[in-house]
Order: sequence, then C-alpha cells, then structure tokens
Amino acid sequence: MKKIGIYIHVPFCIRKCNYCDFYSVRWDSDTENKYIETMLNEIEIYRSKLNNEYTADTVFFGGGTPTIINTSNLKKLVDALNDSIEIDKNAEITIEANPNTLTRENLAAYREMGINRLSVGIQSLNDEILRKIGRIHNADEALRSIDRAKDNGFENINADVMFNIPGQTINDVEDTIYKIIKKEVKHISFYSLKLEKGTPLYTMEKNHKIVMPEEEEEREMYYAGRSLMEQHSLTQYEISNFALKGYECRHNLKYWNQEEYIGLGPSAHSFMNNIRFSNPSDLKSDVSERIIHEKLGRDDLMFEYIMLRLRLTEGISIGEFNDKFSTDFLKIYNEQLNYLQKNNLIESDERHVKLTKRGMDISNYVITNFNNSY
Repeated sequence: MKKIGIYIHVPFCIRKCNYCDFYSVRWDSDTENKYIETMLNEIEIYRSKLNNEYTADTVFFGGGTPTIINTSNLKKLVDALNDSIEIDKNAEITIEANPNTLTRENLAAYREMGINRLSVGIQSLNDEILRKIGRIHNADEALRSIDRAKDNGFENINADVMFNIPGQTINDVEDTIYKIIKKEVKHISFYSLKLEKGTPLYTMEKNHKIVMPEEEEEREMYYAGRSLMEQHSLTQYEISNFALKGYECRHNLKYWNQEEYIGLGPSAHSFMNNIRFSNPSDLKSDVSERIIHEKLGRDDLMFEYIMLRLRLTEGISIGEFNDKFSTDFLKIYNEQLNYLQKNNLIESDERHVKLTKRGMDISNYVITNFNNSY
C-alpha cells in the first residue's frame, strides 16, 4: 500500500501570539464541539477517497493549539482516523502543544490514544521576550512541561525556538538552546521571526514601536544556535531543524521529499496525485468546498523537488531525480551547477547536490537559479 501523511489543523487558541498569521480563532467549548462534528464528517469523506490504497505512517495535529481541546474530543478524532484510514502500527503521531496546556492528565490521555511525539512551542526562555511576542507561558512553565512529558513516557519531544526577536541577544538564544539541550530534548526547530502582514508585531514595527535586529545580528544568532546544537549531537538535517540521529520529524520530511499528504480541518493543505488543494480558512465552510490550487506539470514538479530537497542538508538525490522524472539532472542543470559551485553556494558530486553553509544563508537565491532552465 502507498504511504501518506495526515495533517489535522486544530484552529483554537487561548490567545493569538503577536507574530502568528496561521488561521486560528478564540476557543470556546461550543465551537470546539461543532468543529469536532465537522472533522468527523471530513474524515469519513476520506474513507472512500483513499479507497484502501493508502496507509498513513505519520499523523500531525497542528494549530492553533491542539492541546487546549478536550481529550475526549481528541480521542474521537483519533478513533475516527483509525476506523476510516489505515494507520501504520509504527506511525509517528505528533501533537503540537503550548507548555502550560500539558497537564499530567492530558499527557496520560495522549499516550493512551497512541500519540508518541510532542512538539512544544517554547520559543524563548527569557520571560520578557515571551511577553513581547504574546506567549501565555513563562520560562519555568516551559521547562517543567518537558519534565512532565518525560515523566509520562514521552521520549520523542521537539522544542520550537525562535530567534531574530526585537530585544533578543545572542546570549538569549544560546541560553535558551543550552537549557533545552540539558533537558535531553531530541529535536529542536529553530526559526527566524518573520514579520507577517496583519500581525501585531508587523504593525508595531511599521509604527516604529519595535526595532528588528540587523541582518548581520540575525545571522549571528543563527550561527550561534546552530553551533551549540551541533556541539551536542543535534545534527542539522534541514535549514531550520536539528535532531539526534533517528529523531528527525518523519511527517515534515514528507513535505520536503515531495511525498503525498492530506490536510484536514480549516486552512489545511493537501498534495495527492500531483494536485495541490486546500480547505477554506473558515470553520463554517462546508468540508466539500475545497480549493484546488493547481495540478502540477512535470516542469513544476521538477522545480518543486529541487526547492524542497535543497532545504535538506543531504540535498538533492541525483539518482532519485533522474528516476522520478526520466531525465538527466546533471545535463539539464549543468550551467547552474557550475555557477553555484564556483561561488561556493553548493557542493556537488555524481550522487548529490546540497547547499553549503554559505548557500543556506541565501537559499532562496540559490533555488531561483533552477527556475528558468526548461
């Protein structure tokens, strides 16, 4: 059977963070119950759509804050998935969480229903910075949530860490990462803050109420965090992701490897049969009203494969590319490869093409060089 990933968007937050532009609404119990009812209907739709041809080997509950919904409702979703879609017995099942939503009771319930990976939104262990970006937890709660998760049997834990925050220093970044490493967390997602239009931080910056770090300082934060993680055996496997060997996020690797996945819930995206489609960003929309973005042709798929795989430190597999698209990668992109290699932006041999550390700094520029080659 073919493998597929499942993403489930849980669009509820106690309070939206000042940097977030993902679709979410304020939580209340009535809206949660209506959401669950809609989701059960959507899962049922996929029973026939997948037609016993697929088995899911990754499931990812993202948000929003999935851990604020009632565990009995979450179990309804998990049970419905198991009834409608075959879930591999060794599937990676992840739930995103805010630190202050991880109670012992919730954690025990997650383990009981088969969730085996946590992704905890820590962002920083500086309380002033946490307040500035609108987080509703503090540093002590964040660290205690990791201890609590480990005490309840969770070994596979990711911590989200953010840098390039106004007022943040390199020492802040290093302190946060070091304390998380000391908790023996297996995976760290390390993201640079980008101001998205419509968010409070974007408006504050436009009104000169905050000042973003200079580009050089932003890079120094990245280098410092990367260096510290690599010193402690958290290997960089993607531009923004570091893990102990064997703890790479299997679900996210589906995106970067151009594998198939379905997205359930408002604003969720899917990729099946070379077609990208998404659900409306509206809790009240009918689940059948999916938005078809595009059916990707061969040239689009080739460029997208390059774009996604160059995010991975292992880079492009030339043999896989040639088999997938029945072509000769080195011949098609000979001019681009020579130029990028000459400028120390990529490393290339007969098997792989990957970004250098310098290339990672300007990855978007490197990728655009492959866009006009057909």
